[in-house]
Amino acid sequence: MRRFLCTAVFALLAGLTGASHGSALDALKNFARTTTTAAGAFTQHAVDKNGPVAGADASGRFVFERPGKFLWETVKPYPQTIVSDARAVYIWDPDLNQVTVRKITAAMGATPAAILFGRGDIEKSFALTPLQDQVGLQWVSAVPRTEDFTYKRFEIGFDDSGMLAAMRLFDHFGQVVTLHFTDVAVNKPVEPQVFEFKIPQGADVLEDTH
Repeated sequence: MRRFLCTAVFALLAGLTGASHGSALDALKNFARTTTTAAGAFTQHAVDKNGPVAGADASGRFVFERPGKFLWETVKPYPQTIVSDARAVYIWDPDLNQVTVRKITAAMGATPAAILFGRGDIEKSFALTPLQDQVGLQWVSAVPRTEDFTYKRFEIGFDDSGMLAAMRLFDHFGQVVTLHFTDVAVNKPVEPQVFEFKIPQGADVLEDTH
């Protein structure tokens, strides 16, 4: 389950029903182009062909600074912290007393993390298609231009103010992970130490080369 929640990050925090599809595309492009920092709360829910995935719900907070720096901190159902300093990603599991270190590579360009935390040139990595408005949000589909073996497409939802409100991640096995973002504040100063991670003394360290 811990691996599942990490994958949802990388694989990675009410609209007008009559709004035009162009506004949803514009909102995504504007978000990618003009949002340098953001912070807020998230909730996560997953379903598959049989219904809700047991134990997959989660909640916590996020902070990011483009390009590539982010903090993704899960509070429930168990604590876990994921920190990127734009060079490496550190995944800290306090219950396991374990830190996994992953180098950031160009492969990030076709993942959900690229949309949230990348350099903003998302049209180079994704084919974008407007969708029908749903649940009070305007939606855009993003399909990776290079094959992604975890997720086949993503959907990004914006509210009527153009604020990022939700994401859906569709994998190749019929599972859908939905992220809802609340209390989002953009382009506010972020202290540099937010993205600095110090490995706790005595923790097991695993180097993940995948």
